[in-house]
Amino acid sequence: MTDGWASHVLPHGDLRQLAPRIWEVTGSLKNGNLPRNMLVYKLGDDGLLIHSAIAMNEQTMKRLEQLGKPEVLIVPNGFHRLDAAVWKERYPNLVVVAPKAALDKAKEKVAVTATCEEFLPGKGVRVHVPAGIKPSELVYEIDTGDGGVALVVTDILMNLPRLKGLDGWLLKILGSTGFFGITGIGRMLLLKDRREFRTWLEHLASTPRLSVISVGHGHSITKDCQVALQAAAARLN
Repeated sequence: MTDGWASHVLPHGDLRQLAPRIWEVTGSLKNGNLPRNMLVYKLGDDGLLIHSAIAMNEQTMKRLEQLGKPEVLIVPNGFHRLDAAVWKERYPNLVVVAPKAALDKAKEKVAVTATCEEFLPGKGVRVHVPAGIKPSELVYEIDTGDGGVALVVTDILMNLPRLKGLDGWLLKILGSTGFFGITGIGRMLLLKDRREFRTWLEHLASTPRLSVISVGHGHSITKDCQVALQAAAARLN
């Protein structure tokens, strides 16, 4: 483990399986107790796609490498860039991609090979552009491996529980904890057209065989996903 990698390893949990081809790890940040999630997806060629990378301890990295070889890394937006460079350093052949809207921000931290829009469909990943949201991030549709479909979101929808401490109190005041949906902070920073986003969420809720919603912050959803999206849309009424 390089000194650069070691300096990025913060407290985190273990790999947990959400579906036959999907795993998730929850980590922390240096300041505050806001949880962040990394998604691991096994591609059809047994390589791994990493969404919103987290540097993990060597024991957990070995477990990850037993699943497959890291092949693609998604830098999902201009905020989730913290560990991208050390992942690329550790795996030089890693293909790093970012949404068109986040390309410049991603390139400030790591060399980017291609945009998500042009590269990921070739890997069997369907890319959705959220309507009613300022250009910032995408939503990804992937195969769960058991006949289902998963949606991967980052900051436009969160599912944060009530958090402890001062930052937890602030997030509560800002209307950003205790529910699944766009947070108060998200409304301020990301929302462009409330009605358009609500309609888009209602459409997303009709995704056939939807069984997993992976979020960048908080608890991912593995039951009643359509109902959860409909409730998130209704919060925008």
